Amino acid sequence: MINPISYWRLKDRYFNLLGTKCTKCGAEWFPPARVCRKCGCQDLVDHEMPHTGRLLAHTVLKEPSEEFRSSAPYVVGLIELDNGQRLLAQVVDVDPTGLQDDTRVRLTIRKLAEDTKRGTIFYGYKFTPLP
Repeated sequence: MINPISYWRLKDRYFNLLGTKCTKCGAEWFPPARVCRKCGCQDLVDHEMPHTGRLLAHTVLKEPSEEFRSSAPYVVGLIELDNGQRLLAQVVDVDPTGLQDDTRVRLTIRKLAEDTKRGTIFYGYKFTPLP
């Protein structure tokens, strides 16, 4: 489980889907990069990623690890954001049997986990199909 102090220090990254943008060539990166992989520039700034994209591929997890068993079955998808960046995320509010690749999706902030010993609830990004 992530340390609550570290989590809250980085909460903007979890709540706003922050990546980085190169000030030299304009390339965008998610997760955030320290060096631009396109031009090698080290001057990158925080940049909010698009909140929409499309589902490239997905799988249904029926036997997840212990901390996610109460959520099973659930969908994890490879999302391509509208700026071309790709990430893995849970896809929610959908019938796993009816979900199709190439579905348009949007960002939503939801509960990820709970540390009952410390009384901390962790929130982060997931995606939901667009209507």
